[in-house]
Amino acid sequence: MAAVAERAVKDPVGILVVDDRPSKLLAMEALLSDLGEQVVCVSSGPDALRQLLERDFAVVLLDVNMPDMDGFETAAFIRQRPRSRHVPIIFMTAGSDETNALQGYSLGAVDYILTPIVPEVLRTKVRVFVDMFRMTQQLKRQAEERIALAEARAARAAAEEAQRRTELLAEAGKTLGRSLDLEATMRAICGLFVPDVAESVRLCLLRADGIGFGVEASAGPVAKDLDGASAEAMDHAARSRTVQLVRDADGREILGVAYPLVARESAVGVLSLAAGARRGGFDLAALGLVEALGSRAASAIDNCLLFQEIQQRDVRKDQFVAMLAHELRNPLGAITSAVGVIEIAGEGTDAAGRALAVIRRQLKNLTELVDDLLDVSRVTSGKITLSRSTVNLADHVEHCLEIFRATGSLEGYAIAVEARPVCIDGDPTRLDQVISNLIGNAVKYTHRGGRIRIRVEPAGEDAVLEVADNGVGMSADVLARAFELFFQADTGPDRAQGGLGVGLTLVRQLVELHGGHVTAESAGAGQGSRFTVRLPRSAARPAPAPPARAAAPAAGGGARILVIEDNADARQMLAMLLGLAGHEVHEAADGHDGLAVTESADPEIVFVDIGLPGLDGYEVARRLRGAPRGSARLMIALTGYGQPEDRQRALDAGFDAHIVKPVDPNHLSAVITSLQRARREERDRSRA
Repeated sequence: MAAVAERAVKDPVGILVVDDRPSKLLAMEALLSDLGEQVVCVSSGPDALRQLLERDFAVVLLDVNMPDMDGFETAAFIRQRPRSRHVPIIFMTAGSDETNALQGYSLGAVDYILTPIVPEVLRTKVRVFVDMFRMTQQLKRQAEERIALAEARAARAAAEEAQRRTELLAEAGKTLGRSLDLEATMRAICGLFVPDVAESVRLCLLRADGIGFGVEASAGPVAKDLDGASAEAMDHAARSRTVQLVRDADGREILGVAYPLVARESAVGVLSLAAGARRGGFDLAALGLVEALGSRAASAIDNCLLFQEIQQRDVRKDQFVAMLAHELRNPLGAITSAVGVIEIAGEGTDAAGRALAVIRRQLKNLTELVDDLLDVSRVTSGKITLSRSTVNLADHVEHCLEIFRATGSLEGYAIAVEARPVCIDGDPTRLDQVISNLIGNAVKYTHRGGRIRIRVEPAGEDAVLEVADNGVGMSADVLARAFELFFQADTGPDRAQGGLGVGLTLVRQLVELHGGHVTAESAGAGQGSRFTVRLPRSAARPAPAPPARAAAPAAGGGARILVIEDNADARQMLAMLLGLAGHEVHEAADGHDGLAVTESADPEIVFVDIGLPGLDGYEVARRLRGAPRGSARLMIALTGYGQPEDRQRALDAGFDAHIVKPVDPNHLSAVITSLQRARREERDRSRA
């Protein structure tokens, strides 16, 4: 029955919609328009009967509750007339009364649909009856050439097949809706086909990567003589997403069918059915039934896979929350203890000095953790851009190693570096992230006394960076998920290695943004690991570094500074920090107070928190710029929003600089000095 899969385009088939509500008729006409058939809408039972006297319809969609003549009475009249006796009727109603449903089926209805209607489900059902209508019309034309006895037999056979089909489809709907368990649903699907439709069936799901088959289920005896042909048909059906038929040697009988299960425009699996010797080949009715059941099976499988995905996401979410809580509590616990030490020991003591060092270190860890999370989010959402230049990869490796050595992270490790100059076109900051994450990963998973080898070299058109260690290594399962977001091989309560599982994900994303790729290798647990990055080489050479410029001393001592911040602790600490640096500091708790203090104190520099209540920081900046002497003031935005568009928005509002919280004291001092120098140079140029 190649006509099932490759039928020619024919005249539109009539679909009759009966409903007393004009809005419903309009909605149904729009819903069914995608089928390309002729949709006839009428508002009453008598109008429907007149239409059925004038022409044939593939299916009648009949509302149950209508005035004068309801749906059941209309259906009874339809069944009484020879011409419309076998027209499929699908009842539509908002009521779920089982008695009404039984009454509808007793009148020969093929389905009983509750509103609100799922559009795709209704279109699929109507499409099946449209196909059946066309096939029935073909059978009628053939039957007209035969004798009256053959006509009667064909009519009885069609009626019996329609009844069997109705019963089977009704049972299929109930069966496939009982469970969202994948294996149970697959077994249920196989049970729907055997023995009513085929002698044997095999259901195979495609692997996640779309290559080959994974989970499978079957029912009935295996047709050994069709094994090779069926396997080839299944592969072709999966690739082309079209029905494939397996015929006998003469090409007359259809012995097997490979039906692709397609959901949301993607193939999720393939059904392979064998007719069997005792059954004979598949006929038109059987192929139509395969299509009807197959579409329902695809939806059921897709629902199960979606349910599995939701469950897996819930598990990953719970794991991430637990890891995040662990990673936040560790530095917060250290900071809390350090504060206690300072309170007990008093300022100026050795213990207080060590406690302050702990606070600085843990704050740095917290900042890096938040930055990594934000970077992963930006890359994933496509909001990150690369500031490319020609860089020497070997120089950046040495730069990152110097930072690790300065923090003491490499003490106790044997570090071997083989770095040959090789240039690439990349973002220096992002490349440092890649290198630092790979070295940090090697340090984290290698015990002290272990070896870490770093290699940089050109290889054809690529620049190769390799970081290898003799640490804990990775099993095959861990290796397969090494670059997965939030994945952690260390799931024990001690979580000795720590981290959120974002470092390697960020490495892969940044490398791919540079047009390269990264791979991970390990011989197994305890056998060490090797990460290899390949990036496109650049023929250009790095530009020479500009000569160092001596920093100009700050002019005139401290400045008058206004801090506008609604968080009292943050405001007081920043004011104290600026005061200790020799500045005259004024404070305001919101935007309106800040504008008032500006008029009275006339500050030279204004720090403004963006997230102020009521009058936000952007509006404060615009008003300050518009006030007298507004252009003479330096304004610095303080915010927790650090994406490029946030920085640009601050500059557009009139700020001179944009600082992301938490504020590093050294960076704060550098920003003030830099802005004062730039403003002073600008005044000097205007005087010249």
